[in-house]
Amino acid sequence: MGRSRKNGLGYFPFDVDLFQDIRIRKLIKYQSGKAITVYALLLCIIYKDGYYMRWDKELPFIISEQTGFEEAYILEVINSCLKLGLFSNELYESDGILTSKGIQERYKKICDLCRRNCEISEFSVISSEEKPISSEEKPINSAKSTQRKEKKSKVNNTVDSDESLVCGTSQPHAEHIDYSELVKFFNEETKGVFGTVRTPLSDSRKGMINARIKSYGKKTFADMIHRAYQSDFLKGQNKKGWTASFDWLIKPTNFEKVISGNYDNKNSRNYPAIPNGAKSREEQTDREILEYAAKAFGKDTVSSK
Repeated sequence: MGRSRKNGLGYFPFDVDLFQDIRIRKLIKYQSGKAITVYALLLCIIYKDGYYMRWDKELPFIISEQTGFEEAYILEVINSCLKLGLFSNELYESDGILTSKGIQERYKKICDLCRRNCEISEFSVISSEEKPISSEEKPINSAKSTQRKEKKSKVNNTVDSDESLVCGTSQPHAEHIDYSELVKFFNEETKGVFGTVRTPLSDSRKGMINARIKSYGKKTFADMIHRAYQSDFLKGQNKKGWTASFDWLIKPTNFEKVISGNYDNKNSRNYPAIPNGAKSREEQTDREILEYAAKAFGKDTVSSK
């Protein structure tokens, strides 16, 4: 009895011009250098089994466990990869498949070099007439596959505007948020120091807000606003006179730094002295953050946890 055919690869090439790819550069700009780790791990998972993978609700957890990054951040990176064309958005929307023309061409070329009979039929975005190329993820003019019949279709190759690249409407919502009230609260509490945020918010901003709240909760989101406004550094009292903005504050890495106290003033207290009603500094701080968050999101929408 013969061996079962192995569809996956033992290795795959990384193009030396990877970081010159405009989409990779944008991915790094909007999701930080950590996004390359997520992207590379996704490629490893795909090539291990073949040339595509099905979306699975456990995927963010799996990637998070192996990288140490938050699941919400993983979702943002994947969504950005789809928006940028690093994965076929068409196949993802129709079949929940993560693949691309570049991935399939690379897979086919390696199979040919190893003299393996690897057929790309299911979820193909390349035509049988096309020759495989070795460069990393060239802009996609994808071909839509209907079972085994390949039909070329033009795909808009224009990269979305900067605002829509971070995360789109497909970003899962953590819970109901009154964006108008949140924006009003932010503008009033920060007094325009970080710029005035206007409504309606773009889908990218909503996605970023949802991702932060899903990971940290509304109370911590409100605490971030408070900490940012209390920080002299973030308000421009630094060597370069740089001032943070709303968009800067809600980015994953920056958000984490703010709530961790990286920008707190030295020898300062973010909250006033303990009143008679509180038993400890921790109890008082938690109480004040909860009250602060209730102003931003409403008393009925903020948990005391």
